[in-house]
Amino acid sequence: MRKLNIYLLLAICLYSVQTMGQTFRGGVVFGANASQINGDLIAGFNKIGFHMGLKVVSDITEKIAWSTELLYSERGSHTKASFTDPFTIAISYVEIPVLIDFKDWQQEDYYKMHFEAGFSVGKIIQEKVTDVGGNTNIDGLNQTDISAIAGATFYSSDHLGFSARYTHSINLLRDEKKFPGLSRFRGYFLTFRVLYLF
Repeated sequence: MRKLNIYLLLAICLYSVQTMGQTFRGGVVFGANASQINGDLIAGFNKIGFHMGLKVVSDITEKIAWSTELLYSERGSHTKASFTDPFTIAISYVEIPVLIDFKDWQQEDYYKMHFEAGFSVGKIIQEKVTDVGGNTNIDGLNQTDISAIAGATFYSSDHLGFSARYTHSINLLRDEKKFPGLSRFRGYFLTFRVLYLF
């Protein structure tokens, strides 16, 4: 039910952006996260999850723009151990990044390269651990995530872009000082996605 409500909210936001005229451009994004959690004793960007949502862009100057997004994002960590000892932390977020875009490599009436930096606020909507014993909840997780973002997008046309992004949590996913006996968690992940601006 939560996911259905998120999709309805995304559709309403996209419709609203399209009614604003030329001041704003709206678009859709779809891709995947490769994530890990520092502190879980699992190395590597092995947890693959969906990344999808809406993007709104508005120019500040000819070569600088600001953008914001409403995203559904799956993160966590995953071990590549043998099938007899699997372990996965799966956390789903709703995220709202706010970014500054710097444009370069002009061709005709658009810029092919956009470099972005900014911050994101995320809220956990689902969490679970999967291991040989089945599914369990994770104790002590911070339900709100604040992250720093840096990335780049290559536009093959004025509408279609291909993006890579790195996101690193500023606050802890789990603070060992608040939960003695539990390890400290901090999340970070790579995102690869396709975006289409209308």
